[in-house]
Amino acid sequence: MPIVDRLAIRAQLAFLAASGQIINEVYVLGTQIPGEPLLTAVTVKKVSGNFVVFNQAGSGGLGDVIIVIDKIVGLDTLL
Repeated sequence: MPIVDRLAIRAQLAFLAASGQIINEVYVLGTQIPGEPLLTAVTVKKVSGNFVVFNQAGSGGLGDVIIVIDKIVGLDTLL
C-alpha cells in the first residue's frame, strides 16, 4: 500500500479512536484462516505507527485484536 494511503487510513483511525465511534466493519487482506478476523462492530482502542488495536466488546466479542495498518483495505463507518 502506498505510504499516502497508509497515512490517510491511520489519520481516519486516529479520529475514530478519539470519537469512540463504532465501526460497522473493517476489511483486511486475507488471512490463513478463512473468515478471520471478523471485525464487525468494533471500536479503535489504540493507533500506533504501523498497527491498530480494535476492540469488540460485549457478549461473545473478540476483545482486543491487533491489525497491521498495511493489511487494512477498507472501513465501513457512518462518517
